[in-house]
Amino acid sequence: MHALSEVRRVLKPGGRLIDLRPTMRNRTIELELPTARLHIGEIDSSSTFPDHVAANAALDAAMTAGEFSLKHMTNFYYMSDLDSLADLRDFKAGLRRSVLPESIFERIEALTTDEPAGYLIRIRREMLIARYRKSGA
Repeated sequence: MHALSEVRRVLKPGGRLIDLRPTMRNRTIELELPTARLHIGEIDSSSTFPDHVAANAALDAAMTAGEFSLKHMTNFYYMSDLDSLADLRDFKAGLRRSVLPESIFERIEALTTDEPAGYLIRIRREMLIARYRKSGA
């Protein structure tokens, strides 16, 4: 992995590597209505999973080789709030490899017909953050 090679080159012994990236879970889409929060569906990100597997393997190999040690790792959620289906279409247009099914739009439209301005579309993405320390004197 090119990024890890660059980190090896520039990071001093004892230096810290922060790994921040999405997990291998699909983003979820929720609809916030005045009276309820509904799970609407998921954005299929499975086409990106091989990249995650490769990144994990590279870090595992570096730790096995004694180059880095894991100091802390946790997951958290990053949320994007959208005000309309038009905003969701704009979000979809920015996706590169993930797939947002058309059925999501249809479901939101059906559920918000009577509440044109009283809802929020929330996209929830699970992120990983980890801190590693470079080994050495």
